[in-house]
Amino acid sequence: MRLSILIVDDEPHARRHIKSLISQDSDVEVIYECKNGKQVLEFLKHQTPSVIFLDINMPGISGVEVAAQLKTTNSLIIFSTAYDEYALKAFELEAFDYLLKPYEDDRFFEVLQRAKNEVEIRQQAEFSQKFTSLYQEYNNNLSPHLTEFSLKEKGFEYKIHVEEVLYIEASTIYAELHLKEKKLLYRAALNLLEQQLPNNFIRVHRSFIINTSFIKDYKYLNNNTFMITMANTDVIISSRKYKEIISKRLN
Repeated sequence: MRLSILIVDDEPHARRHIKSLISQDSDVEVIYECKNGKQVLEFLKHQTPSVIFLDINMPGISGVEVAAQLKTTNSLIIFSTAYDEYALKAFELEAFDYLLKPYEDDRFFEVLQRAKNEVEIRQQAEFSQKFTSLYQEYNNNLSPHLTEFSLKEKGFEYKIHVEEVLYIEASTIYAELHLKEKKLLYRAALNLLEQQLPNNFIRVHRSFIINTSFIKDYKYLNNNTFMITMANTDVIISSRKYKEIISKRLN
């Protein structure tokens, strides 16, 4: 990670001093120098440095006035001034830190290291947020339900639309797809298909999922089970476990 630094001070020797200190850290680079507030505001229209070393006492627009206009910036602002009465104002403006001139080199590097750590934390959080957002967008773009079954037979692949299926029956490691005139084997567990199929498919038994669009008739058997006749005249007896679900969906 390489930090980009903007140095703002109306005194050339102060800018040179900060620049000489920064040159000792290979993870940091000075991308620009400004000598007044007007230059800062113009520069920030085009670039966003990681850190701004901002002098408070400058002619024209002061550092405090500049900071007041940068409350939404992603840059870390580190104030520097020879007057400690500005310290409270600096933190009211949510400055990251405050350097009181003349400051020791150790104090400068302590603040710089803290700034580096903070920028890294923010970048990691931003990356995590972007990754999460992209993952959610990817999921949202996926069809919420299974729309077709891809099957292979004698080396050829073909597809069956889910709405062609009357019901699905468990058959060892396969799911047997019952169509009006034929049956096909599809390698999948019923538990997984139950989660993927459209809402018109309901589980009525450990071994059966039915397409309610193809129910010809059904009858309650007075023992918490139903006798369901499908459009192809096949009869499925539900299990007691699914009584409530079936009652809500079919009644």
